[in-house]
Amino acid sequence: MPAFQLSAAPALPTVLLACVMATQTACTPEKATTNRSEVAEGAVEGPEAVVAPRPVRASDKPAAVERAWYFPATASEYAKMVEPELGVPPKIDLSEAVEIPIYVDGVQVYGNRRRACDNPGFLGKDTVSGSTLQRHEGRTADGKPLPDVVWVSFGRNLTRDPADLIASVQMIGYHRKTGATAFFESSDKLKPWVKLDEGTLRMRGVMPWIDDPAEFNRAFVPPERSRLQCVQCHQADPFITNDFITAAKMPGTDEPVVPILDENSPFYVIGGENWDMRTVHIPGNGCLDCHRVGLSTMSMFMENGWDPNAHMPPNDPGSLAADAAQLIKVLREGPASVEGATWVVPPARGDPAQTVGDDYPHKAPFNNPKPASKRKDK
Repeated sequence: MPAFQLSAAPALPTVLLACVMATQTACTPEKATTNRSEVAEGAVEGPEAVVAPRPVRASDKPAAVERAWYFPATASEYAKMVEPELGVPPKIDLSEAVEIPIYVDGVQVYGNRRRACDNPGFLGKDTVSGSTLQRHEGRTADGKPLPDVVWVSFGRNLTRDPADLIASVQMIGYHRKTGATAFFESSDKLKPWVKLDEGTLRMRGVMPWIDDPAEFNRAFVPPERSRLQCVQCHQADPFITNDFITAAKMPGTDEPVVPILDENSPFYVIGGENWDMRTVHIPGNGCLDCHRVGLSTMSMFMENGWDPNAHMPPNDPGSLAADAAQLIKVLREGPASVEGATWVVPPARGDPAQTVGDDYPHKAPFNNPKPASKRKDK
């Protein structure tokens, strides 16, 4: 089987974390088991206990709409859950992060530039200055380096009025060899820890860390059942990029803060073992030569004004229009509509990428065909 993946910097426009965009996309919430009193008798103790199935009740919905949930209830418990593979989450000081610049005609500008800038975010209508990115080397709880682990923290500013802070801080942890991934989202109430610089709106502040579990749990949450699966938007791999995200460079270099993964990058989510990890593969499709394509992600950004043929491939935009058309056809009509198209799941834990069929057990609605008549990306 050929290699099916790479999430190179120019792959698909998006922002780092899907949890924020999840609030702007319709979904069907599933009922979570987050109360320890609801854990089935005899379940294991520790963080895993909060994810054990509770006894079935007469009032429950049919089992067909239920999906087992393997994430713990709190961020501190999730940190313990991912620690064997990813070490501990980083300490986040937004003042030490790299500000994501917004440009107009090559000149850095500030405020809400919507889409009237060189590097819009294509998430909704706004592109606001002041967001930050920081790359952190993985470390154990006692500070030992984990060279195969990288964490990225993203301070995302959506504030229109400085008096009304609208922002979030997220973290992604990733193991380059196994593909193990963790997603942490911040709460909606960041004022205890975050403020904005006057004029530029740059985010500042120090976020709570795991040495204060109660405060860490006030600031962060693990993936929640009432939100989308993170992989609905992070389909290609954990780190999604566009011109907005890659404008933030490692200090003194031209290297983006967000890591650029190679064509064999593995990917799975700790706790998301039953999430839908499928992306489409079409033999000979040039769009898939160096990266996987998440069709749900692609569609979302097209809805927000992104034209794939105006951006891709980066060295000759529009030259793969026929290949892009194949992907859009699969988006609208499913893989059966394009000869040779199949679903694949990425390499993980040392196992190679795999082709999956209709019996794939973790199907989610975001990978269902989405006819053009119901979408803005006609």
